[in-house]
Amino acid sequence: MKRKTEPIDLFLMISFAGTVLFLLMMMIGKGFGAEWVVMENNFDNTFTDHFRHIAFASDMEHFYFNTNDATFPPFAYLLYYLLYRINPRSWAVNEWKAARDHTYNIVVLTALFLLVVILYRYACDKILDSYSSGMRTLFTIATVFSAPVLAGAIERGNISFLTAILVIFALYLKDSDNKYLKELALILIAFSAGIKLYPAIVGLIYIREKRYKEAVRLVVYGLIVFFVPFAFCGGIPALIQYLKILFFFEGQGYRSWTNIRNYLLSVSDLFGLYERSAYFVKYFKIAENLFLLFCIVSVFKAKRFWKQVLYLAGIMALYVPYSYRYTAVYMLIPLFFYLRDNKGVLSTFGNIYPILFALTFTFPVWGMLTPLGADFFIFTPIYLLMIISFIEDWCIKSKS
Repeated sequence: MKRKTEPIDLFLMISFAGTVLFLLMMMIGKGFGAEWVVMENNFDNTFTDHFRHIAFASDMEHFYFNTNDATFPPFAYLLYYLLYRINPRSWAVNEWKAARDHTYNIVVLTALFLLVVILYRYACDKILDSYSSGMRTLFTIATVFSAPVLAGAIERGNISFLTAILVIFALYLKDSDNKYLKELALILIAFSAGIKLYPAIVGLIYIREKRYKEAVRLVVYGLIVFFVPFAFCGGIPALIQYLKILFFFEGQGYRSWTNIRNYLLSVSDLFGLYERSAYFVKYFKIAENLFLLFCIVSVFKAKRFWKQVLYLAGIMALYVPYSYRYTAVYMLIPLFFYLRDNKGVLSTFGNIYPILFALTFTFPVWGMLTPLGADFFIFTPIYLLMIISFIEDWCIKSKS
C-alpha cells in the first residue's frame, strides 16, 4: 500500500530542492551566489558573534562599559569567559579578529559546532521518535544545511542555534512524568533566557496551562540566572549600563527583512518612501508592539500546542528590534512540535505550513536573480506562516 504524503515529506522535498539547486548553480556559475552563504555578504565578520563576545569577556568587570555591542545578559558572558580562559593570552575588546585567527581557536569553535549539532540530532531522536531514523537524519541534514542555520547562526558564530535547542528540550521535558526532568525544563528556559534574554517569553506556556507553581519557580530561576552573574560583571553599575544598551538598540531601525519594524522600512524603501522613514518608523513601532500583543493573546486562544509555540517563536524571531538572519532559527521550535503533532495529517492548512517552514529552512535559490536579497526569501515565509495561523485561529477556527 502506497504511503500517504505527510507534512514532513513536503518539507524535505522543498528544503532539499532549494539547497541542491543552490549548490548546482554555484558549481555551474563557479561560485555564483556564494555571497549568500555569508550573512549580509560581509565576509570580514564571519564568526564575529563568537569571538567578539569572547573578547568582551576578557574584561569581565568592564565590558558593558567598553562597548555598546555587548547585548547579551551576563550569564552568557560567564560562558564566553570559560572559552577565553583556554586561550594563552588576553584579548582586548576590539581584538576579536586576532582571537579568531589565533592558532587553535577555529578548531575549538568547530568542536563546539559539532557538539551543538550532536545535541540537535539528539533532540530530533527524542521528539520526532515516531519517524524512522532515516527520516530524522534527512530532517537533520535539511535544517542544519539551511540558510538560517548554516549561513546564519553558524557562519556568524551566533549562540541562537544553541538557544533554540535548549528551548526545544525544555518544551519537550515540561510534560515528563519525572519530576526532576520537569524541573530541568524550567532551568533550561532560565538558561536560554540568560543567554539571549527574549526566550523568557516561553514561560507564558506555563501560565497558559495554569501551572502557576512552576511558573513562579521559573521566575525565580530566571531572576537568579539574570541578576547573580552581575556580581562577576560589574555589579549594579553594569546592570544600569546594560539596560541603557538595551534601550539604545530598542530605538534602532534600519532596512532589513528580519523584524517587523525593519521589514516595513524595507517595504517603504521599495516604494521610494525611505526618506520619510523618520516619520513612518513611529507607526512601524506601533505595528511591532501590536504584533507582540496579538501573539501573546493568541497563545491563550490557540488550542494546538504547536500553535502556541509558533506564536512564542514568532515573537523571538520577528519582534526583536535589532536582529539578523540567525533569529530565523527560532522557527525550528514550532517546526519540531508541528511535525510531532501532525504525523500523517494533511488538513485544510496542512500543505501550507510545511511548505512555508521549508521555504525558510533551505537556501532560497529562487531569489538569487532578484535584488531583494536572501533574507527576504527567508523571512517572508515566516510572516506568511504567522498571518495564515492568525487567520486560522481567529477567523476560520480550524482544528488543523
